[in-house]
Amino acid sequence: MKWKEEMMIKQPIDKVWELFLDENAKILYPKLEDHVLVENQNNEIGAKHAQSYKEGKQLQTYVVETVGLEDTPTKKLRHTRFQMNGLFEINYKFTLDKKSENETLFTYEGSQKGLTLTGKMMLLAGSKKRRQETVRDFMQRVEMKAEKTTSE
Repeated sequence: MKWKEEMMIKQPIDKVWELFLDENAKILYPKLEDHVLVENQNNEIGAKHAQSYKEGKQLQTYVVETVGLEDTPTKKLRHTRFQMNGLFEINYKFTLDKKSENETLFTYEGSQKGLTLTGKMMLLAGSKKRRQETVRDFMQRVEMKAEKTTSE
């Protein structure tokens, strides 16, 4: 299962990019309890973080690796990958393209791949509409938080 969505954010590229830095992870992910560096350095390829999420009463921890990073004045990219419960491999890629001083094109793409027969069946059984809502909600959160950080 793959997705790719784009949105124009009326904020400078550097303001939007701040949200994707490791030290600001909790801003974009409200269920994130911890984002702890376990290997290499923050904001570099090869960085690995133990992330803990609260799902109901359960605390789930994954090791998230930064597998791609680009930071130029006109283009910024962060690509992360992790495995969830040995069932899925999840990739997220966030790309920011500077369109003007106060306009940034935000592209969010990703994939979920079943690693086992159970994982594949779970992905097939999942709701496409719900996944699309999750992607849209995340993009709207990025837009809202980018606007908030510029007004502070």
